[in-house]
Amino acid sequence: MERKKQRRDEELLQKIILRVKELRHMHDHQSQEQLAEATELSIAQLESGKNFPNLTTISIICKFYNITLGEFFAPLDYPTKDN
Repeated sequence: MERKKQRRDEELLQKIILRVKELRHMHDHQSQEQLAEATELSIAQLESGKNFPNLTTISIICKFYNITLGEFFAPLDYPTKDN
């Protein structure tokens, strides 16, 4: 069971990483450095999976892009209904 939970966590992390990248690209292809400077977060470490973002980190990213947490998570489709 622990292995399944770990797999789910990795899956969620990958979805969050892709969402952050998607937001950067939707906003004039901002660089990791631009987002990092504006939010004072290590975006490179987040996007490489070295740091798992907490809710505060995601909230800061949402404020930067002027979106709600709901808008951030809406396209993630996690967990799926069959899990």
